[in-house]
Amino acid sequence: MSEFECLMKLLGNMLACAVLVILVGCSQESLELAQRDITPSPKPPLASQPEETILPNPPAKGTEPAVVEPPKIQPLPVPEENPEVEPPKVEPTPPKTEPAKPELTPEEIKNRKLISDDPEDNLEVLNQALDAWLVTHEDLPEKIADLVMGDHLPMLPMAPVGQRFEIDQITKRVVLVANN
Repeated sequence: MSEFECLMKLLGNMLACAVLVILVGCSQESLELAQRDITPSPKPPLASQPEETILPNPPAKGTEPAVVEPPKIQPLPVPEENPEVEPPKVEPTPPKTEPAKPELTPEEIKNRKLISDDPEDNLEVLNQALDAWLVTHEDLPEKIADLVMGDHLPMLPMAPVGQRFEIDQITKRVVLVANN
C-alpha cells in the first residue's frame, strides 16, 4: 500500500468518526450510544515520536506500511435536565424611542416661516410684523422693506415667481400681487 493510500485510509477513518460524532450529537435515539465508550484502547506512543500525529515514512520496499490509528474521540457530554431549575427569562428589548424634540420658540417659528416656500407662511409673518409696526407707528410703512429696518423682521421672504408682496392701504394687510 502506498503512502497516498495510507493517508487516504486515515482521512476516511477520520471522516467516518466525525460523521459519527455529528450523528450521535444530533440524534435523540443515539443517546445511549453516545454515552458508551466506543473508542479503542490507546496504544502507548513510540519513544522516538512526539504525541502529535506524524504521517508515516514511506515503507521500505518489500515491507508493509504501518497502520495509523485514528485519533481518540471522546463522547459528548449529555446535559442533565433538572425540572426544578427554570431557564433564565430573557426580557424583551424595549423599542427605541425618538428623543423628544425641543419646543420651538416664537422667534424660531417666525424665522422658519420667513424662509418657507409656502406664501401663506410668508404672509402670516409679514402681517404679524405689520401689526407690530402699527402699534408703535401711526401710519403704514411706505414699503415692506421698512419692516426690516424697523426691527420687526430679520429679513424679507422671497415672493413666488411672477408675484410680489405689497401693503394694501385699505385693509392694512400685506397681500400677494402679480407683477405687471
